[in-house]
Amino acid sequence: MKNLKLVLTTAILASLVGCVNGDDYGTPDLSDNCVTITPTKEVFEITDIATATTVQYTTDETLTDYIEAYVTSSDEGGNFYKSISLMSLDGLKGFSMPVDNYNLYNEFEPGRKVTIKLDKDRYFNKQHGSTVIGSSYEGGVGRISGVEYKDVILRSCENVNENDIVKDLSISAAKNDQYLNMLIEFDAVQFTDASLGKKYYDATLNSFGGATNHEITDQFGNKVIVRVSEFATFASNTVPSLNGKIRGVMTKYNSDYQFMIRTLNDVNLTDTRLAIDLYPPIGGSAIVYDATLNEPFTSYTTTNQQVFPKYINDAAVGSRYWQRKTFSGNTYIQMSSFGGTPEANRSLFIVPVNMTAANTLSFATNAGFHNGNVLKVYYTTNYVPGSQITSATLVDITSSFTISPGLPSGYPAAFTASGVYNIPAGVTGNGFFVFEYVGNGTSGPTTTMQLDNIVIN
Repeated sequence: MKNLKLVLTTAILASLVGCVNGDDYGTPDLSDNCVTITPTKEVFEITDIATATTVQYTTDETLTDYIEAYVTSSDEGGNFYKSISLMSLDGLKGFSMPVDNYNLYNEFEPGRKVTIKLDKDRYFNKQHGSTVIGSSYEGGVGRISGVEYKDVILRSCENVNENDIVKDLSISAAKNDQYLNMLIEFDAVQFTDASLGKKYYDATLNSFGGATNHEITDQFGNKVIVRVSEFATFASNTVPSLNGKIRGVMTKYNSDYQFMIRTLNDVNLTDTRLAIDLYPPIGGSAIVYDATLNEPFTSYTTTNQQVFPKYINDAAVGSRYWQRKTFSGNTYIQMSSFGGTPEANRSLFIVPVNMTAANTLSFATNAGFHNGNVLKVYYTTNYVPGSQITSATLVDITSSFTISPGLPSGYPAAFTASGVYNIPAGVTGNGFFVFEYVGNGTSGPTTTMQLDNIVIN
């Protein structure tokens, strides 16, 4: 009898050891635990009709439909809790599914295709702009039970590398409901100064609902919240100070877009930290490199307008941009360091031009309350529209023009013609003329400069 017990025990142990895949004791082998089911619906057929009102998918006891999607989230790092984010196979629609279970990443890792069963037990609605599919709960949509979810979210035999489904977006573009629950990567971003020296979860910075809301920013000051749970496995790690790439899933609470990193593998900040431009270049949405231009600014009608689609307006230093103004029926643009909160200013009005085909440049100026020269003119052939002007090579051509001498009090009765500048034959290709205002509200000069009738021939 003792021998029989020993044989049985040995056999059982052998079978248990045989279930272990190599040295990986933590991750189950689910390679054979998958299905292939033909979808009967598309994701957009659900997301496009979802509203704040909770809807039962069907009341027909016999009706079952299937949709397919890729998993984008992961609870491996503890930052996602009992929820799976997904996106349609075409990458156009995102949604989420609450599930009453943990360690879902073992079955539904990012890039895993899943087939979702839709029947009378499924309910959906829109929450904070995001479509949510789950079970009925107190008149709304709640978690699918830990017993039921495996019959609802079916693990497909297909998966893709998450690099194939990630969307490379700017912060400003990503803050849009169309990208909720999608996998997104930002480049050239960094945590704001307020987060430096803090932990990922750090109540000394803030704590809302058991999580800390950090912010990341791009070089132009566009920001988005990065939310980290106190239960994240990396909660006690220090926030990095460098610049680089951050990957994660976009979510939303009320009107706040909240970016969710999954593990520290999503944070790749290895580049030099950047100085942030809180007043970035604006306009430039309709740039055309023409050989001719006649700009009297009469087509612009908004008082103090700062955005000019054909041109770039850049508050390179300080917060002030060139603005559209009118006086005695004349329309022009104006920049001044006078008045308001004193600050240093360097404001650029940047005009595109086909340097090869164009020959000349002229304009008119009028300086008011003159207490120092503030206007310079340059050309550049390597400026990238919307980028920092410091990365461009500027050639100073101010001495080629006559600039309004102005008056110490008030304005001259008429604008001063600049004279005609001949573009050098060796300057070719697409380029820009740059009108630069430099002033200082504290130390001066604070001269007001008006610019009109920019002509290129």
